[in-house]
Amino acid sequence: MATALAWIVLVVPLISGIVLAGWPGEPPHAVTRLLGIGSILISFALSVAVFIGLLGNAADDRSFTSSAFEWISIAGTDVDLSILVDPLSVMMMLIITGVGFLIHLYSAEYMEHDRDYRRFFASMNLFVFSMLLLVLAGNFFFLIVGWAFVGLASYLLIGFWYERPTAVAAAKKAFVINVIGDVGLVLAAFLILRELGTLDYGEAFAGASGLGANSGTVLAICLLLFVGAAAKSAQVPLHTWLPDAMEGPTPVSALIHAATMVTAGVYLIVRCHAFFDLSWLAGDIVAVVGAITLLMAATVALQQVDIKRVLAWSTVSQVGYMIMAVGLGAYASGMFMLMAHAFYKAALFLAAGVVIHALHDEQSLDRMGGLRKYLRVAYFGMGAGCLAIAGVPGFAGFFAKDDVLASALNGGAIGVFCWVVGILGAFLTALYMFRLLFRAFFGPEPAGGYQPAPHPSRWWMSVPVVVLGILSIVGGWLQLPFGWTEISDWLLPVTGEGPAILEPTHATEVVTIIVSVVMALGGIGLAWWLFGADPERRIRLAAIARGPRAVMDDAWRFDEAYDDVFVEPGREMADVMLTRVEPAGPQGIITGTVAFVRGAARLVRSSQSGMVRAYAFWMVLGIALAGIVAALIAAGGS
Repeated sequence: MATALAWIVLVVPLISGIVLAGWPGEPPHAVTRLLGIGSILISFALSVAVFIGLLGNAADDRSFTSSAFEWISIAGTDVDLSILVDPLSVMMMLIITGVGFLIHLYSAEYMEHDRDYRRFFASMNLFVFSMLLLVLAGNFFFLIVGWAFVGLASYLLIGFWYERPTAVAAAKKAFVINVIGDVGLVLAAFLILRELGTLDYGEAFAGASGLGANSGTVLAICLLLFVGAAAKSAQVPLHTWLPDAMEGPTPVSALIHAATMVTAGVYLIVRCHAFFDLSWLAGDIVAVVGAITLLMAATVALQQVDIKRVLAWSTVSQVGYMIMAVGLGAYASGMFMLMAHAFYKAALFLAAGVVIHALHDEQSLDRMGGLRKYLRVAYFGMGAGCLAIAGVPGFAGFFAKDDVLASALNGGAIGVFCWVVGILGAFLTALYMFRLLFRAFFGPEPAGGYQPAPHPSRWWMSVPVVVLGILSIVGGWLQLPFGWTEISDWLLPVTGEGPAILEPTHATEVVTIIVSVVMALGGIGLAWWLFGADPERRIRLAAIARGPRAVMDDAWRFDEAYDDVFVEPGREMADVMLTRVEPAGPQGIITGTVAFVRGAARLVRSSQSGMVRAYAFWMVLGIALAGIVAALIAAGGS
């Protein structure tokens, strides 16, 4: 029953997306909403049913595989169109369809006046189907198919407003960087197939130990898998696409950057933990990359003025925490933060969307202020999200982030390094998020006030913000310090137990809670002093550390470096190929051949004058020449 329902969960968004994509013309909005939103609601309801069904089984009886038919059978390798229903995939199903449904509901009003209403929901449903295929795939082949479909759907959604050159450029950038990740994932699958003779999850993970602990083969597989994960989850150095993806509509930003696409890399590492458990070096590399990413992105978020770009860089930083956790072997902690992040980051994005919608597409914090008296729902969603992401006690982010950091403190020298970086990141997170909150919702209104006054949203947009705000408050209570480990227990059949699995101890939890709360409150207090108590203070202090702040404002100049190393040399090489190599090489051969044929044709044509006496002359001349040649040959022979 679980697998039958899971197939329906997977197929329903695909069918509705195809129907909307093929609909002639623009149907009534009610029809589009029914197909676009209703299908995701059905998938969520069935996902809940699957979860309840698995919850009723014993822990060791919560994994089921279902094959629709044999897709490929070649050289002794069979690949089935199969899905895997287990605690990990069901957890992802609930997040994708649950948060996805709320974002779809929100989109009904947010995109109401867009001319491509149908195309938007068709693309959104394709994205949801692609994510579901990615997390439900029972083998690496269909994981890659889902992975590629997610890249395609994100390209369509980021570039949805294709009239804007910046949106098209952002979509292409996201697509290219994600293809780099796709190559890594495909090479990892080829290596697994070569070494283990299978692409099936169960067989591959069961045979992973035969590759040898800390072997070069295992390290290569893990690093190639991480290339795919880093591209999808926007980790250094493949992170630059995500902030630019803010060119898409706000619901797209919420769907991609909150609960789904950017967390696919975290899911991939947890799913393939059987390989990462065998290579401590691969795990350390993953953890260090996550730590560097979370700190770097937090410093960049401090300097952003665009409200959506603050949240985008925040996403890069928060996913860094998850990557760091799973790299250290704290798989349950990473997944717990993935779930909590889906709640509070979706609330933040949707609340930001309410602000943008009310201010007629204004996104600059420099032109905001005092909005809490106009936009109560947005203020609630943004406030709950900020308190959660900052790690204030009682909110979802407090439990999730502290679970990650407490586990890291128990992970040796690399773990202690990650803990220190994570604690510093927690301070910066509280600082930049409450900078956003105080600048947008507190302080004076912009010069001249708002013309017209900001208008509150209707229930289509308000309900999802309120629900996600509430989940940001209570969503972390599923796993508490000092023994309440519902998420860990749920994922235990997938992650297993062993020396590679990292969990917090009571001592590390106590230390982490004390230090992280102090850092969070310190960040909030500093944000209030700089941006809340005296809004002009930030202007008076603008000259401090101008150089380092400029570097952070330029996102540590990764884009400039990529332009210098890859883009500009590529353009120059293309120019040389176009202006020099192409004319003298392939094109030169073609044009030379054409010139030769034309010259020969002119020569032959000139001999065809149409005059009888000319033909007779050439005939006599030919016979005479032939006679001379024959005489010479005869004389030579004698």
